[in-house]
Amino acid sequence: MRNLRHLTRAVLLAALSALLFVGLVGPANAAPSTAGHTSADCARVPLNKISIQLYTFSAYIGSGPGAQQRHEEVLRRLAEMGYRNVEPYTLGGWTAEQYRALLDRYGLKASARHVDVGSQFSEVNIEQILEENRVLGIKYFGSGSSAGAPWIPEQQRLKTEADWVAYAEYLDAVGEQARKAGQTLMIHNHDFEFTTVFGDRTAFDILMQHTQAKNVVSQLDLYWVSFAGLDPIEDVIDVYGNRIQLFHVKDLNPALNNRIEIVGRGNIDFPSIFAAAGGSTKYYVVEHDPRNDGTFDPFVAAQEGFEYLTCTNG
Repeated sequence: MRNLRHLTRAVLLAALSALLFVGLVGPANAAPSTAGHTSADCARVPLNKISIQLYTFSAYIGSGPGAQQRHEEVLRRLAEMGYRNVEPYTLGGWTAEQYRALLDRYGLKASARHVDVGSQFSEVNIEQILEENRVLGIKYFGSGSSAGAPWIPEQQRLKTEADWVAYAEYLDAVGEQARKAGQTLMIHNHDFEFTTVFGDRTAFDILMQHTQAKNVVSQLDLYWVSFAGLDPIEDVIDVYGNRIQLFHVKDLNPALNNRIEIVGRGNIDFPSIFAAAGGSTKYYVVEHDPRNDGTFDPFVAAQEGFEYLTCTNG
């Protein structure tokens, strides 16, 4: 029955997800209506388990002249807000040693890292990544997207069930290599891993079923699971249990085309989700994909996310 409910919602919402994707950035930054919001006003978690994905600031940091200064400003201001952990998506042109020194300067730790770990179609230097992780003090790492993403070049994109199985086997081998180095490979999802269906299982199911728990864990993005039309508890947490070791915490606004919303302003019931996960969650990672319309302030998203997770938003 779980698979039937799971797949029915996934199939029905796959087309809708594609149509709504263009509206995720939304037109405004004003606090939306939270009618129907069933969560509590906050979801207290331990301070040392709160982190933030720095991709939230990617548009602000930008590239070229001044990018490193803006990157450092972000780290400084996050530390001043109270964050003790960050999740980098880039080293910003610094070496691992330089980036570690920068984190140390502001009393920050890299809780995890998004870095391209490749696929069976595009292998990368895993040894180099593991060495950088060692210098940075990082245990958890993984690609920001699986290789089935629609923005990946077609010749390197997963298309068939066999492609997804081979990709899972590739990740399991990378995960084994990481485990032997004292690190852990994680899979970060979007919606398409749940709306891509082969028979009675989704692409996410394939990734979990064809990797070993000792080698690969999930960094479950709660927005994208919800956007795909699934129940994060019933359809994922109850099924895969403690293989889900990190959460990407970002909200969903049903009043504005289901766009990504600042944590606490949408309708995702984070307290219930966190409770269902039990003690397996290592990090709760605030994130908000940039909204490049001139209205989104990533520092506001960071501040409100931190206050929601520490219950200092009252």
